[in-house]
Amino acid sequence: MSQADHNTLPVIQHPLYGESKRIIIHQQEDVLIVHEHLNQATTPSRLYRPADYCFCFVIKGEVHLQSEQHSVNLKPYQAVWLPSQQSSVLTLLTPNATLCTIRFTKIALTGQHQTLQKVSTGTVDSKLEKKHIQVWPLWESKTARICIEKYPAHYSEALYYQKAASHYVLPLKGSAYLAKKNAAAIPCTEFGQFIPAREASGIINPDDDHLIALTVIVSQQQKLKGRVIVLNRPS
Repeated sequence: MSQADHNTLPVIQHPLYGESKRIIIHQQEDVLIVHEHLNQATTPSRLYRPADYCFCFVIKGEVHLQSEQHSVNLKPYQAVWLPSQQSSVLTLLTPNATLCTIRFTKIALTGQHQTLQKVSTGTVDSKLEKKHIQVWPLWESKTARICIEKYPAHYSEALYYQKAASHYVLPLKGSAYLAKKNAAAIPCTEFGQFIPAREASGIINPDDDHLIALTVIVSQQQKLKGRVIVLNRPS
């Protein structure tokens, strides 16, 4: 993947109504990641009719989603797939809400994702990975994965890169830094951080409390495997 194949910060902001705004975090041929900051006074409801498969994740606030046949209430860190080729109306239940929508254009999903079925840390089983990272896989296919990850206090990750997968990290609770090869660590902002394939990085949690992050991985090949640890060569 070349540098021309992806967009990183600064993000692109579009006003909606009043204080509400739509922010393009990352746009690529196979995935689009957008944040929406919605204000109830000026945008009490919003209509969605995605042409592709779109994962809607609530960062802050509470919302109600109504499709042609189903409805669901969502609180922070809960998500649904928006039915493709159908209209869904989102209504704010709190004065403000922040959403992260992840739209895939090259991934085939089954009909179960047309039902506004809620997914969250309360609906999926977690698994414990290396160095005591707790992971809730919200959704996974052969070429993409969306999950919530919980990192211990003072966690520091070895530098690694993905051979063919890009990586998006959005801190939900706590502070996250990304270690870089031959450079100072950079903080993840409220917009998160997008990491292209083959770019070495590692997550750092400097706080005394745990870090919770939303993670999205999208592969350019037919599999997600291909993580490579970067070893420090002796001088």
